[in-house]
Amino acid sequence: MENKIPTGHLDRSEAVCSILRAEYRAYQYRFVEFFVEHLSDISRSFRGDLQAMIIIAVVGQMHMQALRTAQEVGLDPASVPDERKSIGASRLADITGIPRETVRRKLAQLEGKGWIKRNVDGSWKLAVTGGVAAARNELSELDNRALERVARLYCDLDAIVSNGAQNGQVLPSGD
Repeated sequence: MENKIPTGHLDRSEAVCSILRAEYRAYQYRFVEFFVEHLSDISRSFRGDLQAMIIIAVVGQMHMQALRTAQEVGLDPASVPDERKSIGASRLADITGIPRETVRRKLAQLEGKGWIKRNVDGSWKLAVTGGVAAARNELSELDNRALERVARLYCDLDAIVSNGAQNGQVLPSGD
């Protein structure tokens, strides 16, 4: 598969990493603040069941990856077959490191909530109605808080990188 990230983007990424290393304390404080706040919020939303969150996140990523891939090649995302938007329990266990039996139990719980559906081949997909995942409906407040947190983190890290660039570290253009 061809790498679609422009070389200039990689150069900029390396420069940003260099600045963040040089400003480690400022970077680390903001990142850990974001990370702990986000994980704590997720933990509350999932009543402490972070494994269920990881599983629904991976199932959701499979779904979104299939739709993005279809769009990139000019196909209608609605035409993507279920098997392209699905993942099996064994593959979930392999990806997440969660034991297979635990994955199966969590999948049954998520199915019971109406967040995922089982395909005839035994794989799992998001439960989607009108183009919106059922889990997203129920987690919209968490999603909004996450968006706000990511925006704050972006602004904080951008300020650190900008200050580092003003202090003489080279930052290639973003094209």
